[in-house]
Amino acid sequence: MPRQSNSAKSAATAATLVHQLRHFIAGVILYNQRVADQLGLHPTDMQSLHLLELLGPMTPGRLAECTGLTTGGVTVMLDRLEKAGYARRERNPDDRRSVLVHLNTAKMARVGEYYGAINDQLGRFLAAYPQRELETVVRFLTRINSIRTPPIKASKEKKP
Repeated sequence: MPRQSNSAKSAATAATLVHQLRHFIAGVILYNQRVADQLGLHPTDMQSLHLLELLGPMTPGRLAECTGLTTGGVTVMLDRLEKAGYARRERNPDDRRSVLVHLNTAKMARVGEYYGAINDQLGRFLAAYPQRELETVVRFLTRINSIRTPPIKASKEKKP
């Protein structure tokens, strides 16, 4: 059997990595959908809660940038999250013309209950890896998270 060139090995590894990332992302999305269903939330609302938890309070405009929603869509989503008690809009102390979206930590603790077992499993899984390998993964994920997704162009396919 002929040996693969380094570029062929690299391409095969990259393809496998992309496949595994897509598989992981699909699993996370499906689990988050089930949690959102349990909490009576829209999946986009759920992801916005995650973003606010990860990035901290932000303006609705920044949330629109992070989610890809229109500012009108963010307003509707925030209305739902406020009504359900997950978030609140407060005057921005740095700019009186804008507001910041804050999370209700008590409600977020309820959300966190759905992730406790997964976080425990992940902790045990990561504990088995050498620090140097984990640092490589952190660098990889940090860089991949800095990639900005391009806008979605309208498809010429007819919607069902």
